Amino acid sequence: MQAGKRAPPLAGKDSPPPPSWDDWDVFAMRETLLVETMAAAVDGRSATSTRAKAWAWIEANDEHPFSFRVCALAMGADPEQLRAMFRDTAVRLGLIAS
Repeated sequence: MQAGKRAPPLAGKDSPPPPSWDDWDVFAMRETLLVETMAAAVDGRSATSTRAKAWAWIEANDEHPFSFRVCALAMGADPEQLRAMFRDTAVRLGLIAS
């Protein structure tokens, strides 16, 4: 871009409105994030870095709208029990080291 020129606006008057999210959309996103991330954590086809990031997310105790804890609670699961059962099963099946 040339000096002194401004960038064009990101959304013009003819742009569609931003999407709106209702409670069901957020629930569905949390469910998908939980299931897909847990699957990636133990899928040997996933890149090592992907599996590491998935386990880091599962093991974290963060509390934000899409954290493991919040996603598990939204599904009606106790995050600590779900984490422990998942980890124990992955170890027992030889998918991760103990």
